[in-house]
Amino acid sequence: MWRPTRAIFLLIVSVFFCGASACSSVDRSPAPPLEPISVTDIKAVAGTWEGIMVRSPAIRSNDWVTLTIEEDGMFQFTSLRTIGIFSGDGQFTVEEGKLIARSERGQIAAQLHRYVGQDNRVLIAEGTAGDGLRYRAQLRPKRP
Repeated sequence: MWRPTRAIFLLIVSVFFCGASACSSVDRSPAPPLEPISVTDIKAVAGTWEGIMVRSPAIRSNDWVTLTIEEDGMFQFTSLRTIGIFSGDGQFTVEEGKLIARSERGQIAAQLHRYVGQDNRVLIAEGTAGDGLRYRAQLRPKRP
């Protein structure tokens, strides 16, 4: 009975060390810097974007948000929270190369970026709600 227990122990230790060495070989180099891209037509950002939304001040953990932008500027967003779903809609306009939306509930400004030397686009949206909470989301095009 002692040998199978020792064999199981050795197997667990081997798996742990192999897993630890695999994690240490992950490329941890920083992402290339982002450069802003001026938006001249909403059609350039139409589609579905998704990513993490961060609140300031931080009240609870961050949320996953999905933002869908139509070619006419209409948008819908849904944020999956641990306490439920937060959603809304509105209309973006283009002002000084950014997407802007304002309502009595708050405002959003979104700037399109790309990583230097790459074609990967990132939409960085910053908003302020009517209650003073600030939100920031770094969104990427949703993959099919």
